[in-house]
Amino acid sequence: MADETTPVDLEQLDDQLRQGLIPGDALLRHGPWTGDKFLPLTEIPQLADALAAPDALLAAFMRRRPFPVVSTALTAIIAVVGGLQLVVENARVFPAALSAQLARLFMEGRTGLEPLMFDGAWWSPWASQLVHGGPIHLLPNLAVLGYSGFRVERALGGGGYAVIAAASVAGACLAVVLGQNEAVIGSSMLGFGLLGALIAIGFRLGDGLPADQRRYYGFGNLLLFALLFISSLQGENTSHFAHFGGLVGGSIAALLVQAPILSPPARRPQAQRRALLWAAALTVAPSLYGPALRRVPSLGLWPAQTVTVSEVGVTLDVPGRLLPERTGREARAYASTTFGMPAWALSDVGRDFVFVGIQRLEWSEVIAGDPLIGEALAERWRALSPGGTLVPTASPPPKGPGWTPHALDVLDAEGVVRYRLVEHHLLRGRFLSRVGYLVSVEEDGALNPRHEVFERMLLSVKVGDPPALAEARASHAELPSSPTRQLALADALADCGDLQQADALYALVVSGGSPSADDAAERRLRLWAERPELFDDPEDPAWFERRMEERPENRALQEAGVRFLAAKGRCAAARFHHERNAVEGPLSASALRTAAWVLACEGSAPSPAAPRPE
Repeated sequence: MADETTPVDLEQLDDQLRQGLIPGDALLRHGPWTGDKFLPLTEIPQLADALAAPDALLAAFMRRRPFPVVSTALTAIIAVVGGLQLVVENARVFPAALSAQLARLFMEGRTGLEPLMFDGAWWSPWASQLVHGGPIHLLPNLAVLGYSGFRVERALGGGGYAVIAAASVAGACLAVVLGQNEAVIGSSMLGFGLLGALIAIGFRLGDGLPADQRRYYGFGNLLLFALLFISSLQGENTSHFAHFGGLVGGSIAALLVQAPILSPPARRPQAQRRALLWAAALTVAPSLYGPALRRVPSLGLWPAQTVTVSEVGVTLDVPGRLLPERTGREARAYASTTFGMPAWALSDVGRDFVFVGIQRLEWSEVIAGDPLIGEALAERWRALSPGGTLVPTASPPPKGPGWTPHALDVLDAEGVVRYRLVEHHLLRGRFLSRVGYLVSVEEDGALNPRHEVFERMLLSVKVGDPPALAEARASHAELPSSPTRQLALADALADCGDLQQADALYALVVSGGSPSADDAAERRLRLWAERPELFDDPEDPAWFERRMEERPENRALQEAGVRFLAAKGRCAAARFHHERNAVEGPLSASALRTAAWVLACEGSAPSPAAPRPE
């Protein structure tokens, strides 16, 4: 002050000015520079370089205590939208239709891997900052945003704040996209970034901060950060990836940003433009994550792993993001089921999923081939669209030899196509292997990009033995000489459609003379009766005729023999064994069945359908 004069050392004055320790409006009288007058330091040309030093500019800016316009505006926008959301969700202020539309918009505000990579929600990184899970979620976030934003803008100006805010959201979204499946909402990712910036500013600028404001930066915020971090750990649905990404993004930006207020006045417009360009680039960056990940799917979905689903008998390549977390020594192959079949999905929010399954059908169901087609398939999936319908649509090419493709459109109650169901079937004996997916349909009728991921998974499917056959093979390998295990393996082979190998095993047990021989003979002959076009015995009498004569009490053996002989056109032999079988009970169910087959053979009646006994 002019009334408090103190002699100064000019070199010391220069150092103190560069460090921001002396305000620019202090007065100095130095004859060679000012003559007899006291002039403000800012008006003395010889001190211009010292006053243009970064610490001096920072101190001068912070001493002016400018109102933080940018941070206040952003916090106010989040508060207004958050308040509107609370009103829509908890009060009946708006018309029902408007409330429903607003609620739907709030639901679409979440951001993450699925919204960005598959749903085209490029706006979601910033929209997610406006949406919260209730007042307990909103109010603490507003407090952190208000305090941290105020201090960041007070130190680095509006341009610096904009860069840090954009970097916080970009970092948070990147961490969420790469690290977790669930989409997120809430401005805490922005709040953590601003709080990290407060700490980083203290470390970066240090003593350049005015002494009366230094406590608000650096270590002065560690207690607040610790409390916020601990409270976030206790949250049930807290996204630690979002918080960590926001913290890292905001901290790095605070350490690197060239804030316009730290530039000399002559270069400040250029610095302001540069800061705005950085802020704009970082603002747009999260919107580009989705297209980038679609070009390199393994980056977002993680490299695929080959997994075995033993209960279905298939192996397939599953992107790492779709696999469940390891909970023990062995990693689980799948995390959920749909309609009783193993399934994979990115999250529990959407209904898009991939599935694999296997069904053991009755022989009567597979006589004409795959029974699960058309209306039968639609009926299996009816629960997908309560009140709606499922209609067949154009099927894709089969996934491989022997496979049959099927496709259904899932319509809602208004008749709008919401999903496409794609299935591929492989029928082996009485086992039907099923692989497919359900994917949402866009408004323009195109399939959601998820179907590209699902198609790659389906193409990787390799079908092995059905579980029952795999178990029978393993048991037989342990003790191959056991007639019981040979018989079990033959049954499993027959069920899977490998009839010739099954017949060979049955014959082996029959010829072995073990207690299982009669059972094996009955099953072998039953197989012959089911598929007479595949089997025959040129000997006369055939092997089974001799056994039929030796075991007249075995009604199942007698029936199978008569049925086979009739099917092969050997009517006389069929009548001989029928009449011998019917002596004790000519009106028994067994005798009536064999009589019908004999008459059909002789041309007196149509051949009746005889289901294979279980």
